[in-house]
Amino acid sequence: MLFLLRPRQTWMPYALPRDPRQQQAWNDQLSQAYASTRRVDPEAPTAAPNPASTLEKLGELHDAGALTDDEFTAAKARVLGSEPDSA
Repeated sequence: MLFLLRPRQTWMPYALPRDPRQQQAWNDQLSQAYASTRRVDPEAPTAAPNPASTLEKLGELHDAGALTDDEFTAAKARVLGSEPDSA
C-alpha cells in the first residue's frame, strides 16, 4: 500500500532531444529567467591596460614637453612595475 503515499507526478516532464535551434531558444529563455532573478548585476570584465600602448603615450607626452624627465621616468617605472632609479 506504499504506492498510495507517493505524491502525484514526481517525474519531470520533458521532450526527447530537440533540434539545436529549439534547444538554443529554450536555453536562452531559461537564462533570461535566471538573469531576471539576480539581485546584483554581474561585474563587467575590465581589460588590463596594455603596457606598450601606455609607454607609447607617455613617450609622446614626453616628446611634446608635457612631461619632464623626472615625471616620465616615474610614470614609466609605475607602468613597468619597478621602482624608479634615484640617481
